[in-house]
Order: sequence, then C-alpha cells, then structure tokens
Amino acid sequence: MAKAHLKVVEVSGSYEGMGSKVGSACKREVRDMLADARGSVERRRLTWENARASAGKHLPFVEDYSKDQLAFVRGYAKGSGVPFEDLFLLFCLDEKGMCTDIMVNGDATADGGVYSAHTEDWSESSERQLVLVKAKPKGKPSLMVMTMGGLEWISGLNSAGLTLTGNSLYQNDTRVGVPKLFVAPQVLASETPGEALSAATPAHRASSFNNNITHSSGEMYCVEGTATDFAVLYPDDGYLVHANHYLHPRLMKYETAFGENGVHAITGASSTVVRYHRALRLIRAQLGEVTRESLMEVMRDHVNRPGSICRHIKKDDPPHERCKTTFAVVLDPVKQKMHVCLGNPCEGEFKEHSLR
Repeated sequence: MAKAHLKVVEVSGSYEGMGSKVGSACKREVRDMLADARGSVERRRLTWENARASAGKHLPFVEDYSKDQLAFVRGYAKGSGVPFEDLFLLFCLDEKGMCTDIMVNGDATADGGVYSAHTEDWSESSERQLVLVKAKPKGKPSLMVMTMGGLEWISGLNSAGLTLTGNSLYQNDTRVGVPKLFVAPQVLASETPGEALSAATPAHRASSFNNNITHSSGEMYCVEGTATDFAVLYPDDGYLVHANHYLHPRLMKYETAFGENGVHAITGASSTVVRYHRALRLIRAQLGEVTRESLMEVMRDHVNRPGSICRHIKKDDPPHERCKTTFAVVLDPVKQKMHVCLGNPCEGEFKEHSLR
C-alpha cells in the first residue's frame, strides 16, 4: 500500500549544512534503511563491523571524486545521530533492483517537450523510506531529487536543465572504487550535458548503473557502465528505452544477470528483456504523439505481471526478494517539474512538484 503523502524536505546552503538538515528530518527513514541493511549483511554471512571495514576501503576514491557529497553525508550523520561509517556502508552494499526507463525529446513528443520516465522497483519496506529533497546548494544548480531517506539519490532534475535516472546493471568486474550511489549527486551538480557525462563515468568506479541523462535542449544519453568500461547510447528517432541488461555490444561480455549454462543469476532476470521490449514497442507505436500522460500509461503496463513495467510482488518469493514498483516519475527538464506516483502507478495518482 502506497503511503498517503510524500515527505518533502527543502534545504539550502553548504553541503554539510544541507546534509544536517536532511538527516534531522529523516531519522525514521534512515533507521529503517539501516535495519534493512543489517538483514542484507547477515544474509551475506558478514558481521556489521567487518562490512563497515570493507566499505572503508572505498572512502579514498570518494574523497577524490566528490568532496561535496561526502560533506553532505557527514552533515547527515550529525543531523540524524547515525555514525558516518554506518551511513557510508549503505552506499557500498551494491544492492540492485529492477527498473524501466524511457526518454523522449521533441522528435517523438506531441508538444515538442522533453521527458524522462522511470519506475523504481525495490522492496516493500523501501516504499516507506522515500523522500523528495529540494536543495539549493551554494554555488551549484538547484535540484529536486527522489531519494531513499534523503541520503541515497535516485531520480531528479536540476535548474541547469539536466535530469538523471538509473537502471541497475549486473557486471562481472566490480572492484573497490567509487560506489555507484555517489554518481547521482555529482551528475545533478553539473551545468552542461558534457559535465554530466563526465560525472557519470568516474575513472575509479566500484560498479556502475546505466545512467540516463537528458537535457532541456533535447539531448539524451544512456551511459551504460561497468567498473572498468562504459559506452554511450544516443537516440536516432527521439527516444531511448532501457531496463536492466546491457544493450551496447561491447559491454555484453560483462553481463552477469543471465548467468551461465541457462541458469539466471538473479531472480526474475528474464523480466528485464520483456520490460525493455514492451516499453520499446509501446513508445514506437506513438512516435510523434508521446505525451507526459501517455508515458504514465506505459508505466501502468502489466504485460508479464508480476515482472511487468508496473511490477507487483510475487508472493511465493522469499520476503527479502519481493520486489514491486515503489514509485514512478516523469521528469520535465524544460518546465523543471517532476510528476511522482507513490507505489504502483496502476493504483496511484501522479502529483506535480516544481523546482521553480
């Protein structure tokens, strides 16, 4: 059941000061996030102390990549009363979900607009941890971003006309480096598409999302990454679609979602193939006529349910593997608006939030 109201936290100033205010406002959410994380660590047969120590190996790489966001996390620790080391571990667990993303520009839309649509598919408990953060960092573009507990940034846009969403990818070259959850804040601090592309591909990545970047000009990119490689997909006809597997031929050698010898390495791996082609078909059928509302309708699609674009829980899965659409969003970088539906979009209502 989707929660009735989305918590919105508005902050401004230094990154440490903003983090402190967000942490103070999100004490319940981060407590729940830590409880989920402890369960994940236990299933890996690790102690919390050993997991924190392993996470610490990533810290020097983040210090080189994003001092601002580290300051935000340190401030969050002060505001929430949670040790920095526990918060940093949340960034390093490399958890993966199942999401579907669509980007369209004026070549495909009815009104000439630019839109980026995303479904976030994750655990039931994570739906209660969602927070919308509106921030005005000193010396950087203003931004609006959907987050887990105000800490882990998922999908958002900034006042420079950039948007970011992401898809989990399953890769075989993970290593110690910059955790992928630190990339979103850096992209949303960018002023130009070129800066955003550079931010999405730090040299010493621990792993990578597929980072979907749009700009109000209509520029759109899928930045497929691994820890050691990346490729950029660019639209030919005004649209890009992505799910949770690699599309660029050069990167397929890193794919692990489908495992070996016909055995899927992750639960429901085949759904990424169905969701990708289903979304592709639905968008191609309305080229030149795509609207914000028609994108919302695509996100309500139930072909291949429960592993559909609008994902529902498979009740015979173990509780920790149950996955559903926790929110859906349509980002508008031109008007700098975000339309968010909490929970399954087939059951909820999209509500508008404006950065301006």
